[in-house]
Amino acid sequence: MSDYQIHFFRDGIHTHLVLPSSVLLKYIPALQQQLQDCPWARIGWGDFQYYGSSQQTLLSAARALLLPSTAVISVLGVNSIREEITETNRIYSIDSNQLIIEAVAQFITSYFKKNSQGEPTAVREKPSGEAFFKARGIYMLTNTCNNWTSRGLRIAGLRCLPLLNFFPGQVEKSVRRNGYLPLL
Repeated sequence: MSDYQIHFFRDGIHTHLVLPSSVLLKYIPALQQQLQDCPWARIGWGDFQYYGSSQQTLLSAARALLLPSTAVISVLGVNSIREEITETNRIYSIDSNQLIIEAVAQFITSYFKKNSQGEPTAVREKPSGEAFFKARGIYMLTNTCNNWTSRGLRIAGLRCLPLLNFFPGQVEKSVRRNGYLPLL
């Protein structure tokens, strides 16, 4: 295992990237409150109305996929990668280096919509502490969280086809094809 790592995180239908929070804070210091001294930052991207909403219905899921909409980006501070492993979550550690981690952080940072003070705009927070911010990009059937995560993994050096990774299982297969297995 390398001293430098990023992680691919899958929890059911959604996928995330996990990287050292210190690197993300270097680009967006305003996230200090959300990361609260956690060594890791779990980041995801998704539909504004559905992702992170307390009202996730089948109808709102269908709308998210069928009607192009604005997006949000989520941030959750993580103290221990291994503590995030559950029966439904799978996490893969991906060997990296500082330059790649910086490139992935810049990719993530480019998706935050910033206000006139240059800071991200919060839109909601879950009781778990996961915070959601206005994001760049249009969410739709052909541009989902899984495509977004795949783009980040491609920047991290994995061979994958982001345009074809619509479902979380496809992203996970790409990670496995690159020789990575889930943490146990």
